[in-house]
Amino acid sequence: MKSILFVLALLLLSTLHASAADTSQVDGTDPACIVELYSDLESFDVAIYSAQPEENLTLETSLIRPGRGSEEIIATQEFLTGSFPANTRVMKVGLWNVRNPERGAYTLRARLMEQGQVLSEAEYDFVYGSYSAPRLHVDDLVPNSDGISVVLSPNQASLFDIEYMLVNGHDVIYETKTEKASLTSVPETFSAPWGALLENNKEYYGRVKVHVYSPGQGFIALTERFTARDDAEITDIYEDETGASATVLGRSQVPFGGSLVFSVYEVQEPSGRGSPMFVESIRERVPVLLTDDDETVEVAWKERLTEGVYRLEIELIGNDGDVIERRETIIESDLSPMNESETVPDTGNESSEEDDGNGITGSSIIAGTAGIAMVFAFFKNHNKNSKRP
Repeated sequence: MKSILFVLALLLLSTLHASAADTSQVDGTDPACIVELYSDLESFDVAIYSAQPEENLTLETSLIRPGRGSEEIIATQEFLTGSFPANTRVMKVGLWNVRNPERGAYTLRARLMEQGQVLSEAEYDFVYGSYSAPRLHVDDLVPNSDGISVVLSPNQASLFDIEYMLVNGHDVIYETKTEKASLTSVPETFSAPWGALLENNKEYYGRVKVHVYSPGQGFIALTERFTARDDAEITDIYEDETGASATVLGRSQVPFGGSLVFSVYEVQEPSGRGSPMFVESIRERVPVLLTDDDETVEVAWKERLTEGVYRLEIELIGNDGDVIERRETIIESDLSPMNESETVPDTGNESSEEDDGNGITGSSIIAGTAGIAMVFAFFKNHNKNSKRP
């Protein structure tokens, strides 16, 4: 009977302890903790969660080779987590540099600390060099300023999730996920655009983490570095003797704030021999563009191009003043200089045929004068005829 009462008491204490833990989490008083981690011999990631705001905790990660009676610490990294708000899941990423790795079991040990006090600790075990073939294989990974693409090949029909991560230092600054993707027999490319702004000429990492559902819960991860660059392209141009335009499409998450330069040269000989004669050049700023944004920039020549053949050169200039793209085309004008000179400008001094306010117009005066002259000529002839015998 006493043993039964003892067991009931233990169960009651366990229930009270669980209830207290749940209450503290709802109240937002639990310290930050490690909720997920992964590692292979190339890289690792650790997910941290806190119910309250945190500032500059320390994350210590160790790559360990277990042994009989002892363990070998192969590599250790320690860095600050920075500040993050309450009720937020934060992902940290790091790279290992293991030379001449040996087949066998390894362990990632992660500890989250605040001023030397351990708040949370977790481990992840994995095996390197397993002879069992994975269901999926990563053929290629290409991150760039626009987004990230990965080519996956199936060894067997598979169902999986793909996490895409944009990494700045140890911080995952953007993350998106494709769920329940599938492959049966042929390789396929999977892509995702970045949803964060990038800084020009700065180095980032693109990371994919593939979660295969069966057999078991397998993961495949790969990380590649890239340097962010502003990028855009000219998709359409228009030109005639009055001006030109160009449509520019953004191709990067680095804000593009470059310009377009329109330069016109008169071709002296249609055969192409001889140097074209420079006519004029106009530079116009392109509105700020991101990936898939487009804007059309228009310019007008100072004077209409007279009859002849002209070469139009359009240069797309990047943020750093570099030429990203150059396009050339021909303008053929049939506007003769004579026609151009015969165009008489309106000076505002021409006589008007409208009433000048006195009820007499210019055409009326001319008609009246002609009538008087005709009457005068009639009477003069009549007088001459009347004087004849």
